[in-house]
Amino acid sequence: MRIVLIGFILLLNVVALGQDSLRYKEAYSIRYENDLFAGTDRYYTQGIFLQYDHLEINLKWLNKFFFRVPDVQRSLQTGVAQKVYTPSSITSDTLLLGDRPYAATYGYTAKFSSKSKSKNYILSWSLNTGWIGKPAFGKETQTAIHRWTNNNKPLGWQYQLNTALSIHMSFGFTKVWFTKTNWLRVEGTNVTTIGTLHNETRVSGILKVGYISNNKNYFVYYNPEARVVFYDGTLQGAVFAKPSEARILGKEINHLVSEQELGFIMLQGHFSFSVYGHFQSGLFRNAKNHAWGGMGVGYYF
Repeated sequence: MRIVLIGFILLLNVVALGQDSLRYKEAYSIRYENDLFAGTDRYYTQGIFLQYDHLEINLKWLNKFFFRVPDVQRSLQTGVAQKVYTPSSITSDTLLLGDRPYAATYGYTAKFSSKSKSKNYILSWSLNTGWIGKPAFGKETQTAIHRWTNNNKPLGWQYQLNTALSIHMSFGFTKVWFTKTNWLRVEGTNVTTIGTLHNETRVSGILKVGYISNNKNYFVYYNPEARVVFYDGTLQGAVFAKPSEARILGKEINHLVSEQELGFIMLQGHFSFSVYGHFQSGLFRNAKNHAWGGMGVGYYF
């Protein structure tokens, strides 16, 4: 019964496609992630994402916020997201020192991307504002989902990281290859983030294989990533927050993290569907590797 209910929840969720599909210029999407699909209930345990994309926007007052590139195509992505994190055990009502602390984040993001259609690269920047701590309602969300799915009630949320405002800026560069084929795409990306929760730089690639056009998309993708972590506020607490006794100390953070994602995306008519698995190396001393799954749906118009 739990699997049926989780499957129903996931069918209500999404991932937005990238720059490969411009048959429609706007999209709404919703996406849900949970490590239950990997058979665990720890660390990054669930995420909910609501998003709006305008894939080809041209408003005079807004254009000033985009980088200038040759033969530009501007896209705007906005959305809200909640992420929930727990220790390796959610059945203990005591403080688990040295384990990942309870934490939840909620934020709004606006991302401005400028694609050079003639040079096949993208320059982007984004701004994220939100909260870590009680205003993110991590305890309430996880407790409700566990009640609906007849799972154990999570204990220990009284030790979550202290509440603080979060703000970030990210700057990215993406290069795209094989844009003239309908069956292959290769992308390379670098993103650097600075802020009160995350200070890091990411280098990633993505390989898409399948049928890729402006009318239909059916492809599998593989996305490996290396991440250099300078500060992780979901482990250490926000930069300007009162230090929490549950926090992971900076000397215990793994500053080089590897991630991989393998998935399938389909766009048919106005609707998209995605399913994927994500794998992550340990984030701090003695932490285990972690994995989660996600599914999503989107509506293009």
